[in-house]
Amino acid sequence: MKSIETFVLGMVQVNTYLLWNDNHVLVIDPGSKSLRLQEAIDKRNGIVDGIVLTHAHFDHIAGVDTLVNKYHCPLYMNDLDIPLLTDPQLNFSIGDPIIVHTKAQVLTPGEHTIGKFTFRYIDAPGHSEGCSMLLWDDHLFCGDVLFQGSIGRTDLATSSNTKMMQSLKYIKTMDPDLKVYPGHGPRTTLKDEFQWNPYLQF
Repeated sequence: MKSIETFVLGMVQVNTYLLWNDNHVLVIDPGSKSLRLQEAIDKRNGIVDGIVLTHAHFDHIAGVDTLVNKYHCPLYMNDLDIPLLTDPQLNFSIGDPIIVHTKAQVLTPGEHTIGKFTFRYIDAPGHSEGCSMLLWDDHLFCGDVLFQGSIGRTDLATSSNTKMMQSLKYIKTMDPDLKVYPGHGPRTTLKDEFQWNPYLQF
């Protein structure tokens, strides 16, 4: 049985998602080493098939090493954001510098299967060079590309307003019935964003 759990973690309230398929779980953007997150996995005797990052800013990666060390799971991400894992300036660390020691495996655009999960990984640069989205059935996990009524900022290291516009143009071609799970804030749908989000009015 498939299900999705959302945990709002860390100082900037990042959405960390647990994707469940029976007792197998895929973790998206672990924003901290949260005991609540670990307890949720352990309560269901979860087998962690992997961690997938939408991008590598500090608030989306802070829990990676803890989860990898506990569950012995691999880390997957776009190779263009790998340098951010070990550079606190590039990953925009606020407060204590965040450095991830886990070696990441590269996800390229297209369909992938990790454990019991088959999904499409989509390039969506702009907020960072390696920003990506994950499409699992009709669920779009878009990181900091798209929010309810807004988009991710483009004034950080490796950001690009031009590439963000290209990513938004691609999003405009996607199925409006998709459910959208952003990196921050409430869940939405593409249909609502096409209608109300001022950054998609073109």
